[in-house]
Amino acid sequence: MWFFPIEKSHTANAEETGEPRIAVILSQNIRPYLEAVGGFNLVFSKSSEATVEVVKLWRFQSHERQSLAKNLLEKQFDAYLSIGPEALRFLMNHFGSTPSLKLYSIVLNPQKILVSENKLCGIALNIPVQEQLRIIASGIPNARKIGLIYDPSHNKDFFENAANYASNHGIKILPLKVNSRKEIPALLKNHLTNMDVLWLIPDRTVISESIVRYVIKEAFMRKIPTIGYNRFFYESGALMAFVFNYQELGKQAAHKLLTALSGQICIDSAPLFQVWINKRVAVKLERKTPETIFRPFVFGP
Repeated sequence: MWFFPIEKSHTANAEETGEPRIAVILSQNIRPYLEAVGGFNLVFSKSSEATVEVVKLWRFQSHERQSLAKNLLEKQFDAYLSIGPEALRFLMNHFGSTPSLKLYSIVLNPQKILVSENKLCGIALNIPVQEQLRIIASGIPNARKIGLIYDPSHNKDFFENAANYASNHGIKILPLKVNSRKEIPALLKNHLTNMDVLWLIPDRTVISESIVRYVIKEAFMRKIPTIGYNRFFYESGALMAFVFNYQELGKQAAHKLLTALSGQICIDSAPLFQVWINKRVAVKLERKTPETIFRPFVFGP
């Protein structure tokens, strides 16, 4: 039996039948999270008899969340799935003592929220640095010098991990450090010609839509391909972009939860993703693309 309520949980039937009861906590009313819930729904509707309550966390003010947590704990769910960082913080703050399964999904850098004594596992929104570099080297074979724009206060560890891995594989990561967006134009002017590829990563200091367009345009004018991390980068002229399908991430979380409910140990997983290659940009940059490509590479729309 499958229930997908918006507000109210159908827990009575679960108590009568012994079906697992699951609370899915959504951080915000945004498309990626809603698509993830849709993917979760598809898996559970076909694979499991369960009762699910979707908790729309954004509808509750800070002073109301203690009561919300108490209400959820009284229902004695078998498992909680948090989607997004706010939902994970809510889970961490209010559900640490419950023996129920607790998982997370679609959280960038969850280690900044999690603490060691909390037993949670899940799917971060982080693609391992080594995997990204392996893919970059495969998709752009001549990329030996890769410029990386980042704010050290946010992504020092990312740069160091990338630099260490790259140095063992004949690649050099050029650190393009910034403390504010105002520094980016001068940085590009001074360093773009020294690199084969420009790599943009999630960084709150660096990234905005206008900055992305500006950076990609400046690199394009100098025949330097750009690598980004979502569809917007691809559509803005990046040669390559790591792209998430949030419905697929919801399905991945559902399968992980089903595995955990079966009694198997839950361990963290890397997120599913695709790598979109922009053939039109490749032509303009005079970069060859292979006739056939293999997963996770796809030719973007």
